[in-house]
Amino acid sequence: MHPADVIAALHKRNLSMRQIAQANGYAHISRVLYGRWLAAEQLVAKALGMKPEDIWPSRYLDPADRARAFQLTRKIKITMPRKQRKASASEARV
Repeated sequence: MHPADVIAALHKRNLSMRQIAQANGYAHISRVLYGRWLAAEQLVAKALGMKPEDIWPSRYLDPADRARAFQLTRKIKITMPRKQRKASASEARV
């Protein structure tokens, strides 16, 4: 999907990249439109009600690359459900 199409689809849902980023603890996620970023890809896809591989199919051609990216990304609290994130943050403060 072309970056402009992604932005247009978000705008149709009254969303922006900035809103998605801020809602998930990022300052911005716009670089996901032009490069690989697994966590941000998941956030944008979720906002659009799609799978990341449907939006960016060329990024998912090599399963080994994506498996490695997931290995590195899955521990990021941003991709956790909000309740789990809050629980994890409160445990870290104790």
